[in-house]
Amino acid sequence: KEIMEHGHLASFYNIDVAKENMKKMRSDQHGLLGKLNPTSMSITTKEGKEVPVTISASIIIINDNEVGSVGVFTDMREVLQMRKDLEDAHLQLVQSEKIASVGRMAAGVAHEINNPLAGALIYAELLKEELQDDPKNQGDIQEVINQTLRCKKIVAELLEFSRQSIGQTSSFSLEYLINQCLNLLINQVLFQDIRVKTEIEPDIPEMVGDMGQLQQVFTNLFINAAHAMEEKGMLKVVANYQPDDSRFVIKVSDTGPGIPAESRDKIFDIFFTTKPVGKGTGLGLSITQNIIQLHGGTIAFDCPPGGGTTFTIELPLEFNEAQTDEPVFVGLDES
Repeated sequence: KEIMEHGHLASFYNIDVAKENMKKMRSDQHGLLGKLNPTSMSITTKEGKEVPVTISASIIIINDNEVGSVGVFTDMREVLQMRKDLEDAHLQLVQSEKIASVGRMAAGVAHEINNPLAGALIYAELLKEELQDDPKNQGDIQEVINQTLRCKKIVAELLEFSRQSIGQTSSFSLEYLINQCLNLLINQVLFQDIRVKTEIEPDIPEMVGDMGQLQQVFTNLFINAAHAMEEKGMLKVVANYQPDDSRFVIKVSDTGPGIPAESRDKIFDIFFTTKPVGKGTGLGLSITQNIIQLHGGTIAFDCPPGGGTTFTIELPLEFNEAQTDEPVFVGLDES
């Protein structure tokens, strides 16, 4: 119907393409002589919209004379969308397999490194106490302690990343969750020159989940926003409930420069960071995405042309706790 209201064939079937297809049918290089095998092309609706189709056609011959041709157009929009959905699902599966492999590796590495790090930290502390009257070496020893603690933090984040289960669940208000996270950060030096604005819809249902993990999600996002704004700007948090979808929608926006275009397809990758060497582990957003997905939710982001970044988190009112209490990655040991 979108096409037929055009009237004449030439109004939606490009004449040059039509001539090329007739040329193919008159040649035996593209199938049987006088026939056109299904060929991809596009036609135009009355609104001027391009529609992907395939055309199969035949020349009508009577008494060895061409008297016309007949063609069948097949709308490929649904097929192409299904193909795209299948490709997206395949990419998600590949990504899940990659994450699982990294998780197994991370758990094993964390197990092997954690105990030596604990030993190094103990001996560094003892050495610092032993040489407390030696200011020259005190600074060097403190640097050893600081770097060892940094390594332990990375190991802890690796273990967190490799864990694929939700802990203790409870019901709580979204406003309480967000305010708890902000209250923990608002008096830190990092947030000294940052204005915080919240718009949280009142009288919405309580959400159910692991509050500790979800606090980690929003704390990560708030800290990332502060770093992006170089500790100066506005952090805005907007939250509401969509009863039609039974979902909570939370938007976390900053007034920073936005995520560089070349980094946007990698920001959720494990170990990817835009921060200087030594300033970020590249695990924060990976863990954030992992926790949200475990709660049956999604996370996406947008960088408007004018600057800034908005992360949009959607979480269901209820989710199926299909996760096990045991980590799914072999070799996980937090000792």
